[in-house]
Amino acid sequence: MRRILISTAIAIPLVILLAVGGLFVYEEILHPDRVGHNVTAEGVDLSGLSTPDAVAKIAAYEVRLVAAPASFIVDGEDVVLDPAAAGLSIDEDAVVADALSQRRSGGFWSDLGGWLRSWQTPVAIPIPTSVDEEMIETVLVEWDRSVVDHPAYEGAVLIESGAAVPEYPRPGALIDRPSAYAVIARSLATFERLPAALPLTDLSPTLTDDDIDEAVALANAYIGDPVTLWLEGMDQRMTFTTAELTSALRSEIVVHSPPEIVVELDEDTLLDLALADASRFEVLPVDASFEFDKDTQQVTINESKSGWVVDVDAVPAVVEKAALETGAARLPMKPGEQPELTTEMAEAMGPFEEVSTFTTYHPCCQSRVTNIQLLADTIDGSIVMPGEIFSINDTAGKRTTAKGYVRAGAIINGEVQCCDSPINIGGGTSQFATTFYNAIFFGCYEDIEHKPHSLYFSRYPYVREATLGFPWPDVKFRNDSAAPVFIDTSHTGGSITVTFYGNNGGRTCTAERSGDTVTRVMTHPDGTVTTQSWTWHYKEPKPKDPPTTTTTHATTTTTQAVTTTTAGTTTTTAGTTTTTAGTTTTTAGTTTTTAAP
Repeated sequence: MRRILISTAIAIPLVILLAVGGLFVYEEILHPDRVGHNVTAEGVDLSGLSTPDAVAKIAAYEVRLVAAPASFIVDGEDVVLDPAAAGLSIDEDAVVADALSQRRSGGFWSDLGGWLRSWQTPVAIPIPTSVDEEMIETVLVEWDRSVVDHPAYEGAVLIESGAAVPEYPRPGALIDRPSAYAVIARSLATFERLPAALPLTDLSPTLTDDDIDEAVALANAYIGDPVTLWLEGMDQRMTFTTAELTSALRSEIVVHSPPEIVVELDEDTLLDLALADASRFEVLPVDASFEFDKDTQQVTINESKSGWVVDVDAVPAVVEKAALETGAARLPMKPGEQPELTTEMAEAMGPFEEVSTFTTYHPCCQSRVTNIQLLADTIDGSIVMPGEIFSINDTAGKRTTAKGYVRAGAIINGEVQCCDSPINIGGGTSQFATTFYNAIFFGCYEDIEHKPHSLYFSRYPYVREATLGFPWPDVKFRNDSAAPVFIDTSHTGGSITVTFYGNNGGRTCTAERSGDTVTRVMTHPDGTVTTQSWTWHYKEPKPKDPPTTTTTHATTTTTQAVTTTTAGTTTTTAGTTTTTAGTTTTTAGTTTTTAAP
C-alpha cells in the first residue's frame, strides 16, 4: 500500500510537470509566431494572437487613432487638425514584432521562466506613431496665413505722383516650427487629445531697408525719363513717355531662398504700346527698276530692297536697356515683305540689247512734224515690263493745243483736210504710229491693236503701217518676252526713229508681202517658224507692184484680222473675213475714217 501511495505521490507531480512542459513546448517552441500570454499594446490585448491577427488588430487601432481629430490653440484661436493631414501612421509589423519578443530572450530556461511569469504578470508595450513634417508644414503655413495673419512684410515699391517711393519691411509672427512639430506629434500619439497650444515666434523680414531703397532707385531709373527709339533715315521716333513707362512698371517679392524684390518693365504692356505705333515705321519693299541711258544705250538696274517691319517682340528688352542707359536706342527691325522683282530676277532678264529699230522720213519743217516730234518725246523712255500691254493713246493721252500740239492735215471723211476741224489738232502723228508699229513688227512682239490708213501714203510701207486717232484708232502691243522693253525715240528735221531695247528671247522677224497681204515670219531660237498675216484694201488704187509669192513652212501659225475701229465721227460697215491656213484676208466695207495721216 505504501508503495502505491509513494508511486502516486511521484506520478501526480510528474504528470503536472509533463503537462506544463508540454504546454510550454506547444506555445513557445512549436508556435513562436504567436504572442505570449498577458501582452497588451496601448490597451489592445494581443495575447495568443498569431502574427497576422495581431497585425490586423494593431491596424484597426491605427484606423481609430487616425479618425479622431486633434484640437490645438493657435494665437488664441481653436483649430482642428485631421491626423491624416499630418501623415499620422503606425508601423504595425514593428509593434507585433515587439509583442512577439516579450519574455523571449532566446535561452530555454529564461524563456520558460518568462512563460511561467506570463500567467501572473501582464506586459504592456507602447504603440509608436510617426507624423510627416512636410505635411504638417503645409498645415502650419495655412494657419500662419489664416489664423496668425502676422507675416513679416518684406516691403514694396510704390508709385506716388509719378515717382517710385519705398515701403519698408516690417517684422511679423508665425508658429514656432520645432515646438509645433513636437506638440502635434505628442497629441496625435494617443486618444487623449486635449487642446494643446502651439507657441509663436517672432518673424523677421528677409529684405532690408537698403534692399527696398535699391529697388526704388532702379524703378525711378526705368520711369524717370522717356525712352526714344530711332531709325536711320526717318525723322519719326517711337517714344515711350514716362506715364507709359510707369504703367509698365512692376515690382514683386520673389519668394525663394533667399527672397528678393524684382523690379522690371512689364513685357506685355511694352508690346501693346509698340504694336500700337509700329505701322508708322514699316518700310515697304522696293522692286528692282531699270534705267536706259540714251547716250550709251546701256541699261542700268537699280537694286531691289526688302521691306522691313518693327521687330515688336524685341522692343521690350531694348526699351528696358535704354531706360537704364542713355534713354535712346535704335528701333529693332526685321525683314518684312520681299520685292516682287528682285535684283537677281532683273539681272536674269538680260542681256539687254537692241531688238528692233525703224525709221520713217518726212519733209522738214511742216506743222505735222511738230506733232510727230512732240508725240515721240512723250513716248521716249517708256519701259514695258513682261506681260504688260503698251498703248500709245493710254501713254500720251489726247493731243491738245494745251500740250503743244498744232493743227495739221488729217483724213476726214475719206479725204485729207486741213485745218478747221478739231480733228486736225495733232495731225500727222500717224507717221509716229507707223514707225512705232514697225518696231513692234520687227521686234517680234505680240500685236494687240493697229489699223492701216484708209488711204495709201507712199512714205509708209504698204499695209505694214498704222493710223492714229483718239481714243481710236490706237497702236498697242504686248510684251510677250521675259525681259522689259525699253522704248527709245529720236528725230531729226526729216526723220523719226523708234528703237526697242530688251531681250526678246532670240526671236527674229522678217516681212513678206503678196499683194494686199503682209506676213510676219518669226524664227524662234529652236529653229521653228511661225507666221502671222494681215490683209488690207485701201480705198485708192494701190501702186502697181510686181506680184510676189511667199511660201512658208510654219510649226505654229497664228492668224489675226485687223480690227477696223475709228475715232471721232466714224461710221463702219462690216466687211467679210476669209481665213485660210496661215493667212487672214479682210475685205473692208464702207468706212468713214477720222485719222492723222
